[in-house]
Amino acid sequence: MRRLRNPYLPGLILALTGLARPWLEASMARHMLLELPLLFLAGWLAAHAGVGAARRRQLRAYRPALLLAALLISGVWMLPLALDYAMTMPAAHGVKVLGMLAAGFLAGVAWRDAGAVMQGFFMVNWAWMTITAGLLYQDAPRQLCSVYLSDQQSTAGSGLVALAATLLCIWLLEAVFFPALASTHES
Repeated sequence: MRRLRNPYLPGLILALTGLARPWLEASMARHMLLELPLLFLAGWLAAHAGVGAARRRQLRAYRPALLLAALLISGVWMLPLALDYAMTMPAAHGVKVLGMLAAGFLAGVAWRDAGAVMQGFFMVNWAWMTITAGLLYQDAPRQLCSVYLSDQQSTAGSGLVALAATLLCIWLLEAVFFPALASTHES
């Protein structure tokens, strides 16, 4: 894991996300497709800014647990009830922010050393979970979130499907196809 060149970037992303919170949370799509990923990204970048190679070596045995925790934490915030709580209860909003930062940090610590097979396991499961949630949001016969309207729910669902498919394709290119092409050119 390379050190982050600007160690203040995670804090800057967190501060900007906090300032833009009213705008981000006014729409379910922005809440799920911008705010939550930005919080995750801030945690991911914090891992790259603050965890050195020696500490990463100490955590190698815990990679599956770290990635599982990140997957479960991010999965909680796809639930309509969790979004409702985050919008209506300040304590739940705090848990959301801390949880997504922690998920990003845990994934950021474990990701590079995890290898393609372990990354693939977690990436495919995250994409499957996100696409499933997106399809359920799109096809639900009634409003699932009490805070957001059903048309916002459908838009967020479409966005979740697109986000998951895009990130899975990017990961496949980076972790599977490009290395395979490079190895065929070397031989």
